[in-house]
Amino acid sequence: MGRSSNKTLGENMKKIAFLYAGQGSQYPGMGIDFFLDSAYKDEIDLSNKILGFDIKKVLLDEEKVNKTEYTQPLLFLMQVLITRRLQDKGITSTHTAGLSLGEYAALYDAGCIDFKTGIYLLKERAKLMAQAAKNTNGKMVAIIGLSDLEVEDICNMLSGCQVANYNTIGQVVISGETKAVLEGASLAKKRGAKRVIELNTTGAFHSPLMEPAKKAFANILKPMNINNPSKKLYVNVTGNIPSVDLKQILAKQITSPVLFKQTLEHMLKDGVDTFIEIGPKKTLSSFVKKINRQATILHIEDEASMQVALNKLGVK
Repeated sequence: MGRSSNKTLGENMKKIAFLYAGQGSQYPGMGIDFFLDSAYKDEIDLSNKILGFDIKKVLLDEEKVNKTEYTQPLLFLMQVLITRRLQDKGITSTHTAGLSLGEYAALYDAGCIDFKTGIYLLKERAKLMAQAAKNTNGKMVAIIGLSDLEVEDICNMLSGCQVANYNTIGQVVISGETKAVLEGASLAKKRGAKRVIELNTTGAFHSPLMEPAKKAFANILKPMNINNPSKKLYVNVTGNIPSVDLKQILAKQITSPVLFKQTLEHMLKDGVDTFIEIGPKKTLSSFVKKINRQATILHIEDEASMQVALNKLGVK
């Protein structure tokens, strides 16, 4: 099916949101089907040159793939290649958003940044965040089964701990100094949290411990060319369509809470009926399902899931 016929498909579906996963969802070999596709050789070669390492080797290295300086650009690259494949099939989004570093793939999807800029920015962002994590003792923990207000109350009782992610109904992530976060996790259990999960990140992202990275990244962003979005882009800092300069938002995002639940709520209110999660695992899909079980939810992370999604979308 060509682009022209798929236009009708998009119209019939009304509003489609692309959702991009963030750090913590990675695993060795993620997206390898797309990294090995000869159609994307130029993108892989350019990424190798900018990043200074062999992407395919690092992708299979269990230790490196979980290190921030590798994880962030690898996830972005995977998400862009999948987005490109969907676009080639005539599937485009009307709304777009990503969780934390996933926001950069959403920026690409919305035409705010090109591929080269995205790889460069994530190389620098990852390096700065990894350094900030190395210089501090921080942790992130997901709390499941308590309300936003209950988790906020716990954080307000502690020094060095804040809400980092509002993921979905009944799931909030806290971040900050390790001692304070672990104390917060203990208090959450006492208050009846169903689960408390330490996240697979290398530092306390979206907390004041990332302030040095935020300041340095703001300077890196200043000369960069970032366009206005060509579609409805929802940003982490507000959970809504941005009303101020994207450069300010991207710097602030490093230390600010990710309002992803609010993003999904705003998308649903705007009539989005189909969500396509792009990236490893089905974390964001579960977030959507928790808020609205009636929505069509698809997930793509490899060739098999790509074909399943295309079949469900009626595309060959």
